[in-house]
Amino acid sequence: MGSVNITLANGQLGATLQTNDGIAGLVITGNTEGDYTVGTPILVTSMASVAAAGITDTLNSFAIRQLQEYYNQAGAGAQLYLMLVPATMTIADMADNANPDGAKKLLDYADGKVKVLGLLSDDIAVAAATEPIVITNGINEDVYTAEANMVVMAAAYFAAHKPFRAIIGGTSFSGVAAELNDYSTGTTNNRTAILIGDTKSGVGACVGLALGVVASIPVQRKISRVRTGPLTNTAAFLGTESVEALAESLPVIAQKSFITFITYANTSGYFFSGDPMCTATTDDYSMLARGRIIDKAHVLAYTTFVQVIDDEIPVNADGTLDAGFCKWLSQQIVNLVNNTMTSNKEISSVNCFINPEQNILSTNELNVVLSIVPVGYATNIEISLGFSNPAN
Repeated sequence: MGSVNITLANGQLGATLQTNDGIAGLVITGNTEGDYTVGTPILVTSMASVAAAGITDTLNSFAIRQLQEYYNQAGAGAQLYLMLVPATMTIADMADNANPDGAKKLLDYADGKVKVLGLLSDDIAVAAATEPIVITNGINEDVYTAEANMVVMAAAYFAAHKPFRAIIGGTSFSGVAAELNDYSTGTTNNRTAILIGDTKSGVGACVGLALGVVASIPVQRKISRVRTGPLTNTAAFLGTESVEALAESLPVIAQKSFITFITYANTSGYFFSGDPMCTATTDDYSMLARGRIIDKAHVLAYTTFVQVIDDEIPVNADGTLDAGFCKWLSQQIVNLVNNTMTSNKEISSVNCFINPEQNILSTNELNVVLSIVPVGYATNIEISLGFSNPAN
């Protein structure tokens, strides 16, 4: 028996489907305040709606700064699914799919709408509520556990056709880039990124700022795109030191596949160094932008083909599929992806192939190959510069 577990938009074949690609979620350490109780997922759209929920700088200054930076970047009106959790919950607990009070609670509340999830721990508050933070390989050791836990959580929501990517705050950075784990080779967590760096000196990480960038750009755009303009912050830190003081650490952090800050000569402001995930650079989805592209295509494909579950399919006398039907069905998803993504320059092209030779009578299974050609990125630019003599 076939089943459907998401709300479908009818009559969308060959049309444009709104997938709300920039909706983010944030799980962050906080306190019960006013009408808000920790552990309650809510939807906010501005700092005014945050205040209306009862969350203010009085008892939640840590969360408020992240939220303010999110809306500085994304602008009022951007939807953000938010949940404050008590300081007794570590970031590893937030990412634990077996923890009903962690990020899972927020994701279930959003019901598939969250496309990029941020997790951030207030290490000072957590240390006071539980035990001192242990720094291992350059950051709070719970961050590495959270990254590993996120493999399980992200896989579960991918299987439920509610894919998302995650950005975890790499808090309590020791200031020594060489100590960090190297995710650029041999690792496979292409749904999670770790961000090191903050807009304030201390043990935090600017996850709110990063989510704000995600919410304000299309899926194919890297959060590090220089032409988009500098980030809204006017200062940047790696732990307790300024980015300028630890400038030599920036490329080391980036090369180990962490997101961090970068500055460019003769260009004002701060930028993100890239959008690497915790996976080898040879992974097709080693960049957040590529992951967001394929997640959008995933939702579009599912929305199209779920409508074919248990539908009648014409076959030939030998049990193989009718070639005309294969071409028709292929064109439905191609039209949808083209109208929704290719026309917006989110991808370069799309192709769908349904092999008519498959015998659906014996298997009751329809195999489809959907191929996306992404856009390219001018990440490294080599320029040969010199003089020329027109007389030669």
